[in-house]
Amino acid sequence: MRLALLISDTEYRNAFVESIIESGSDIVLDVICKGESIEPDALIITDAKPAEFDADLLNKYHMRIVFLTRENSEIVHKQNLHQLFKYSCISRLLADISDIHNKWKGIESLSAVTSRTIACCTDSDAFSDSRCTRIGRQIIYRQGGSVLILPLGYINENTADFRRDINDFARMMYQVRKGKLSAAQSLTYTDGYGISRLLIPAGRNPIAYLDEYDLSSLILAFSKLFDTLILDIAGCYRAENLVAIKNAGQLICLETGRRRINFDELLLPEDRERIKIIKVDDAGEEDRLIDEYISEMYGGNYV
Repeated sequence: MRLALLISDTEYRNAFVESIIESGSDIVLDVICKGESIEPDALIITDAKPAEFDADLLNKYHMRIVFLTRENSEIVHKQNLHQLFKYSCISRLLADISDIHNKWKGIESLSAVTSRTIACCTDSDAFSDSRCTRIGRQIIYRQGGSVLILPLGYINENTADFRRDINDFARMMYQVRKGKLSAAQSLTYTDGYGISRLLIPAGRNPIAYLDEYDLSSLILAFSKLFDTLILDIAGCYRAENLVAIKNAGQLICLETGRRRINFDELLLPEDRERIKIIKVDDAGEEDRLIDEYISEMYGGNYV
């Protein structure tokens, strides 16, 4: 993703740039001044007011301009322009900016897919895969259908095919980008419980290094092939994964207390009813809460 920063508040701009660099996100930043040329693939981020833009220019580029405001602007709202609260935390800003970027680029939304996407977050990578597996098994037992666990963390701990190499993943991503991913049999394996996983090498997970466009495309492609998609976020809260979390239908957070993640801040206040936080301290209680969550998710209509 490429951002063109047209920000007059230099102190804020410098802090914004520094925060993005520290986040390690795959983002190209262009710092520009009024009158300078802007790359055609760049989303414009500005603290200027709409009135400061030429009307024709604003009408032409309104889909690619994001206005940073101190308060809700009625002018921005009436003109159907993008606005974000200037002093939101950087993770929230990046997630919202990425969402606007996807809409501008025409990346299809998961809302257009009939399958269910669940993001599973933890504060410790050590048990993330086992919890996603437990959730997947419970969904199959209670609801049925096909389930794919998609690892989004930096390390892929679960694979049954050590012959696969990175070239197989590259070929799969080529199909995803071309919109030609039409079958999952040659790309996944299914265990005895009915849970599917990608045939990718163990160890360093190539999915965790995809840019925003490719990750969104990958999730969308497999959402069309499986009834339920579980996104195993593990402890990888990079900007691209934050967008995936925001776009998921449900969010389940498993908390040990070892680290402070502030799961409540992963979604906007109006979307927080989609969050289920479960403390991992009692195995029996944890299982009960997971089962209760799945019941709520599917409206209690078990098969």
